[in-house]
Amino acid sequence: MLVKLKNDKITMTISTLGAEPQSLVFEEREYLWNGDKEYWFRRAPLLFPIIGPTKDDKIGYQGKEYKMPGNGFARDTEFTLLKQSESEATFVLEDSKESRENYYPFGFVLTVTYTLLDQGYRAKAEIYAKEDLYYTFGWHPAFSLDMNGKGCDLESYTLNFEKEEKADRKYAVDGAFVYEKDFLIGDQIELKRAETDKGAITLDNIKSSEVTLTSSLGEHGVTVTMGKMTTFTAWTTLNKWAQFLCLEPMLSFGDKNREFDIDKMKETRLLKKGESEVYSNDFIIF
Repeated sequence: MLVKLKNDKITMTISTLGAEPQSLVFEEREYLWNGDKEYWFRRAPLLFPIIGPTKDDKIGYQGKEYKMPGNGFARDTEFTLLKQSESEATFVLEDSKESRENYYPFGFVLTVTYTLLDQGYRAKAEIYAKEDLYYTFGWHPAFSLDMNGKGCDLESYTLNFEKEEKADRKYAVDGAFVYEKDFLIGDQIELKRAETDKGAITLDNIKSSEVTLTSSLGEHGVTVTMGKMTTFTAWTTLNKWAQFLCLEPMLSFGDKNREFDIDKMKETRLLKKGESEVYSNDFIIF
């Protein structure tokens, strides 16, 4: 099912499958990727309860194995529309017998709310623990490079960080991380296809509270607020010249060499029974 939100300037469409935004039109300009299957069929998935690949698409807990596809199962699961107004919609995903037996052995409630702003939208996720659980979380929206005109190339774009950064880069090759020391020193990354074709640009321990994508060929761009997130990833399909770039604030990003048991992974966080954690991030378009 598709849910449509609207205010004076923005129209946003969200699917109940994965609570995933499908379209974001601001002043008659589309900002989200169109999901062209030749390049990447997704548009703006959320990542829960794992981010990144896992060994053999499995995790363990207390001696039992569970299926766990890279970036988790929530993005491929139907959410329930909990409530909707003209400019806001809330979706909920709750554990089930199938999820506990096959994917993720914990009781949880994941509530996701999208709220239209004057320029862009706010994405908020609340994770409630019915029992002690381990998780990570992140957003994965793909923004159209055509926001600055059809065919506007990735190499005209720059990532601008709010603060001076000194960060190593990691990216996965066959599921295992390769590291580049001091990949970012300063407050800008001039994007190059040679770099994005290696893999995702993933930076841990980011100090900036926001990251902005701009182009030398146009006046339109996107600002992502980091909120509680400290890992930032920029990604596009490898070696295909796709016209999108994902801007991803996240808690962590692991590879297939991580610990097998979810409670032993350094990338996951413990949420105690009865507690909630909320993540709120703005995606400002201009």
